[in-house]
Amino acid sequence: MKWLKRTREREKRRDERQRELMLKADYLIYKKKLFLRPNFTKQDLAEALGTNRTYLGEALSTCRRCKWEEYINSFRLRFFMEEVCLTDTQHIRIDELAERCGFGCANTLNKYMKRKYGITAAAYRKNLSTSLSAEGKANTATLS
Repeated sequence: MKWLKRTREREKRRDERQRELMLKADYLIYKKKLFLRPNFTKQDLAEALGTNRTYLGEALSTCRRCKWEEYINSFRLRFFMEEVCLTDTQHIRIDELAERCGFGCANTLNKYMKRKYGITAAAYRKNLSTSLSAEGKANTATLS
């Protein structure tokens, strides 16, 4: 029974260290906008955190329940959606937006948009633009 208790204690400490590592990773990636670098790798992040790729991969799997590509692209997707919401991007091509957000190309952006939201980047932007212009017209009508 003692060995079981010791094993559980070790696992608990490991899980806590992994959670702390992922919190540091989230903060570092977001604060320094490391996700905007298209070639940013798990190795780059591991070095910045003072750990190795294998341990970082295990922490990702345990704490975020995803692999590296999904993790880093979640930051890029969020940034893309913020860019489209907060700035006028109608005049910017989707492939330019994809590169600006750290995706290597528009195909990768669309792959992750479809996987997560079931819609392409262009369709998302168009739907958002349509709903914002409808909202603007409603606000203008209310003010009149």
